[in-house]
Amino acid sequence: MMDETKQILTAILGRLDEMGANIQAIKSDVAVLKTDVAVLKTDVAVMKADMAEMKDTQHRHERILELLSVKSVDQEASIRELRKTQS
Repeated sequence: MMDETKQILTAILGRLDEMGANIQAIKSDVAVLKTDVAVLKTDVAVMKADMAEMKDTQHRHERILELLSVKSVDQEASIRELRKTQS
C-alpha cells in the first residue's frame, strides 16, 4: 500500500512540475504579447498623426489647386480679350 501511495504521489508531483513549466511558458508568452501590444499602440498613434498631417496637406493642396484653377480661367479670359483687341 505504501508503495502505491508513493507512486501516486510521484505521479502527482510530476504532473505538478509539468503544469508549473506550462504556466511559466504561458507567462513568458503573455509578457511577449504585452510588449507587442505596446509597440502596436505606439505604431497606431504614429500612423494617426501621419494621417492627420496628410489630411492637412491634402486640404492645402486642394485649396492651392482651386486658386490655380481660378487664376488659369482669369488668364484665359485675359488672353481672349487681348486677342480680340489685336484682331
